[in-house]
Amino acid sequence: MKKCIFCEIIKREASGFILDENEDIIVSLALEGHPLVVTKKHIANIYSLDDRTGAAVMKAAIKVSNAVKKSLQCEGISLVQANEPAAHQDVFPFHLHIKPRWINDAVTLNWDTTVVTPGALKEMQDKIKKAL
Repeated sequence: MKKCIFCEIIKREASGFILDENEDIIVSLALEGHPLVVTKKHIANIYSLDDRTGAAVMKAAIKVSNAVKKSLQCEGISLVQANEPAAHQDVFPFHLHIKPRWINDAVTLNWDTTVVTPGALKEMQDKIKKAL
């Protein structure tokens, strides 16, 4: 099995720039210089995330986002989280990026801005509601 850098940081087997932690999550700086909220349980993606851990992730995201905004004087924050290779997830424990943003910065998130027809939206709504 491939080693997990996040698990190694949690166990203090690898160094990391840890910002905060509790029994459910750890927050450290990514190599690119922004905070990551990582679950301490090795949860692959959002589909396996339990309610308690999910709530802990969001609570930490709010706390850390406020600290990033205050300390770096950024003009905004992007929360980025990907699931599965099609969404460009390349590290498989669940983690949430907290990216400080400035107006006209070079960061691109490549949002799809295609407008969907009302009929297609209704069909999607029905499918998702049925799955809920």
